[in-house]
Amino acid sequence: MCIEPLRKRTVSGKLYTRRDEISAFIRLSLDWPFDELLDKAAMRDRRHADYVPSEVLLYHLRQTKTDNADGLFVALYNILLDRIEAACPRPNSRRGDKDVEDFRVAEIRDKIIERVTELMFEDRRDYVEQLDAYEVFFDRAVRSVRIDKFRQVSGRENATESVVHHDGSEDIREEVEEALERYKKPSLTKEEDFDYRFRIRRAIDALSEEERKVIDLMLAEFPIETNKDGEPSMTQLLGCVEKTIRNRRDRAFEKIRRALKLEDNDDQ
Repeated sequence: MCIEPLRKRTVSGKLYTRRDEISAFIRLSLDWPFDELLDKAAMRDRRHADYVPSEVLLYHLRQTKTDNADGLFVALYNILLDRIEAACPRPNSRRGDKDVEDFRVAEIRDKIIERVTELMFEDRRDYVEQLDAYEVFFDRAVRSVRIDKFRQVSGRENATESVVHHDGSEDIREEVEEALERYKKPSLTKEEDFDYRFRIRRAIDALSEEERKVIDLMLAEFPIETNKDGEPSMTQLLGCVEKTIRNRRDRAFEKIRRALKLEDNDDQ
């Protein structure tokens, strides 16, 4: 059986393509009875031999509209929903002898789930190219949703979609976090750490559009360049050479560091 190609294109006009290992897994899974696919999909340990990548499950979910198989769609949707929810920030924590919920984290979680769910159901009615990004790198696309929803909850007005049009992450990626670590006060409580991340997000929002796009793509873990077929890179998505992207990244880091240092001085 032929695997339907993706339709979304990069800024340069190149079609999005699934990774080779995902395409191979899809071909293998096409021979499974649906019950076997569901049994394997229930495996949550990524190291297990029976673990089915989310990209593969999404492919099968999108194919159910061809057969008008609502029951199969719902079964796969529920499994993917569990994986999306597991990737969301957790709003509940234990403080002393009380369980508390951070309403901001809960709102981010709800917006992430709502957005990805919306794409899945829209695609069932009519092909949604934006969902193609989830078949290329499902986890990265979910992280990209977290970027946009964190920005919205942090108070930015008229929040735009991420530059790659598949939304992800309140998480500050390791490379960004390390660059800003010396401005972070030691021994922060969970609430203070959350506020610190909001301040980082505000500083990122204050960047020029070109600089902000580079940082957002870093947070979504896109490489600056790649030799892997079908894997989008910053140079592809932004239409810039590597040196230009690195210069924009370095300028962005410096502006963010200055903004955080100024805020720290204001707090003293």
